[in-house]
Amino acid sequence: MNLKEERTNRFLPFFALTLFLFFFNTFPIFAQKTINSQNLPLIPNLESRDILFTQFSQDLQQFYKNNATQKEFSINFYRYKAKEGDTIIKIASRCNIPYDTIATINSIASSDSSLEGRTLILPAAAGLFVLDNGILKQEKPQNNLEILMQKKYLDKLNDSTIFCYNINERYFIYFPNERLSQTARVFFLDSKMKVPLDNYWLSSDFGYRPSPFNGEKQFHKGIDMAAPEGTPVFACKAGKVVSVHKLDATFGNYIVLKHANGLSSIYAHLSKIDVQVGQNVETGETIGRVGKTGKVTGPHLHFEIRLNGQATNPNAYIRD
Repeated sequence: MNLKEERTNRFLPFFALTLFLFFFNTFPIFAQKTINSQNLPLIPNLESRDILFTQFSQDLQQFYKNNATQKEFSINFYRYKAKEGDTIIKIASRCNIPYDTIATINSIASSDSSLEGRTLILPAAAGLFVLDNGILKQEKPQNNLEILMQKKYLDKLNDSTIFCYNINERYFIYFPNERLSQTARVFFLDSKMKVPLDNYWLSSDFGYRPSPFNGEKQFHKGIDMAAPEGTPVFACKAGKVVSVHKLDATFGNYIVLKHANGLSSIYAHLSKIDVQVGQNVETGETIGRVGKTGKVTGPHLHFEIRLNGQATNPNAYIRD
């Protein structure tokens, strides 16, 4: 070995150590775990007599205990198929975990999102699951809450340690014990309804009016929102499509959505329907297009809100 080779060999360990320290201090260290919801234990009922729910509760208590004493912890995950009447607030209360945790790991946009029939992931832990925006993968948000969360936690991805979960092929960064900010909480809990059209003029209000066809006084059970044919129609509130009708003599093509707390909404005279029966929709999601099908004098949206089956004034619910 000549002098040049000897100097090179002596320098290599120092160079390797320097390179390691550079990456150690520059880039976050993270762990990763892959979760496939289909392989998780399914809790049939959120009741103490259910064996799996009891196991979930015990795992959760162990998490809280380890966290309080600053011990290392691992998270066990379960799944639960939501039943009729289940809301995220009820499920979170029954499970003793923040609704923030359930919302972020399951991509639930708001507190009134329809959950019936949906399989939810239940982590035996508290905290936030925020979509990765660059550590392993640039994930695209699916709703406004995910957009808010990704922006808020962008700078925290430079922490010295990161734990990442690959959940059903979407990458989430887990922040133990974090809660939604006040802004995000107000956004998530807002129960007001969105106006189903961006631009319109009110051609007929709720209540008694002369019929546009024969002039006789009759009760109008909704509001008529005039707009050009083909204008997008939005779901006023998160819910489930319970019926889709085509070529009805009066309403033409129309959709009925079921919401929480006994509310339902109707969208009539559509030129196009973009949803199917059984589909869950979020507030502001496009469900159809303005048309002039059925008994009309021109293109408009007939919009109704019903409470326990009874027509009520939509103006009391909707907001711009």
